[in-house]
Amino acid sequence: MKTKICVFLLILSATTSLWAQLSINDYKYVSVPDKFDFLKSNDQYQLNSLTKYLLTKNGFTVLNKSDNYPKDLAQNNCLLLNANVVKIKGLLITKLQLLLTNCKNTVVFSSEIGKSKLKDYQKAYHEALRDVFTLSEFNYAYEPADRRNVLPKTPEITPIEPTSEIVSEQPQAPSVPAVEVASGLIIQQTNSGYDFINSDSKTVKYSVHATLFENVYIIEGMEGIIYKRGQSWVRESIENGKTTIEALNIQR
Repeated sequence: MKTKICVFLLILSATTSLWAQLSINDYKYVSVPDKFDFLKSNDQYQLNSLTKYLLTKNGFTVLNKSDNYPKDLAQNNCLLLNANVVKIKGLLITKLQLLLTNCKNTVVFSSEIGKSKLKDYQKAYHEALRDVFTLSEFNYAYEPADRRNVLPKTPEITPIEPTSEIVSEQPQAPSVPAVEVASGLIIQQTNSGYDFINSDSKTVKYSVHATLFENVYIIEGMEGIIYKRGQSWVRESIENGKTTIEALNIQR
């Protein structure tokens, strides 16, 4: 069991270094649109206003279209994140998610999914959006590019002395193989994680359970892990002594 835990931590460490994500701390401003796509009019149910309020409360500098853009943003529009709230289909339940995209339309941050069972539209949308900000960890603090540290060199790893409980041979860091893409999958949230359902056969291909690591899940009855990288889902496992990385093709 301890050997499996060591292997899991090695995979997780390699994954973190290989798949470094963009950080919201790289961006100085946030813009919120007048209307979200799933609504019919500007600031319907005051949802856009509430989004601006909650972002400001979490330390973001939110710009209004009526404001004159700051000089630094006029010179570099990539200092700006665009906020969008999307509605996720749910039976008798309201589900919302916040997405923050940069100037290249790349998703930098995707929040946890907020939920509400209230029947009144405005109350349900407000409760679900507040739930988004309660569940999600922003930890936002703008860090200018000229103050960021240069990436450190890869530290040397001191070998662990083998014991009777741990295999004596330490695994070599594997070279990263080509990423394989799986067939279309549909994600369905469960009480302990997610089910990844084959879109053709409607059968569960992977059933995963949450771990202590954010967006990292253990696959039930199978070796390896599934983790979320930005908006993408990836399965990683060790097969025949080699690391296999599989990008999951999620149907949206």
